[in-house]
Amino acid sequence: MPLYKMKKVWDYTTYNKPFFIFILFLFCVWVYIDGLTDNTESLKVLLLIFLMDSLLFGYGMTITRDRMNEGVRLPKIMFKDVLILGFKSFIVFAVYLGVQGYILWLISSPLGFPIFDLEDLLMDAPETAHLLFSHDPVDALMFLVLGAILFYVTVFFMEIALARLADTGKLRSAFNLVGIKRNIDEIGWGEYAKDYTMIVIAMAIFSYLTIIVFPIDILNYVWGVFLYLLMFVTQFWGIGLIYSKVKEKQKSERSQVEES
Repeated sequence: MPLYKMKKVWDYTTYNKPFFIFILFLFCVWVYIDGLTDNTESLKVLLLIFLMDSLLFGYGMTITRDRMNEGVRLPKIMFKDVLILGFKSFIVFAVYLGVQGYILWLISSPLGFPIFDLEDLLMDAPETAHLLFSHDPVDALMFLVLGAILFYVTVFFMEIALARLADTGKLRSAFNLVGIKRNIDEIGWGEYAKDYTMIVIAMAIFSYLTIIVFPIDILNYVWGVFLYLLMFVTQFWGIGLIYSKVKEKQKSERSQVEES
């Protein structure tokens, strides 16, 4: 069933309040520290950013795991589990995005484009759209088509890789390309494309809302934290929702075996 037709939605009213408050606090600190990287190259700040990112990405993995197992609330934070998943997810991100970046460089360089993918184009439309109009229309079209194909193929594999990591906790499962392709086949490439496009569009809308400026600085800060939190939850919850179709099929197959 497509993402937009799912009847069962995440119940925001049943979250565990202490953990939700902690995540909000973590995001506040993360947004503040992330802003420091614009003004410093301090190794301590970069290490702190890495630790914060590991905590957030690790918790994102637990959201993915909880959702694929039919969870409807923010899961509890187990720091050891979150950190381990965070470090492992960093490795997965680095490998897949590294491959994507290298192939994108091979595509963009001959066409005279900087390296940015379809998601970057949507998230930062005001800054990236003019690049398309300043190039030859044929080159721009080739870049869009080839970039879109590359984006969907690499991201499709990366997101399922992250879902498999969240499900099993094993790093090697995230690099089992045969198993990942089998999972995508089970979901359906067309269905996956529609669902993931909706996730990207939702995140782009949240990103565009950051242009809203309030007359009080603290309100702008709170507004930014809130939008980042929405993008964060949308991404990891969406991955879990997509992969839940694989889990449902596995559960159905086990039931059939047990009945026979």
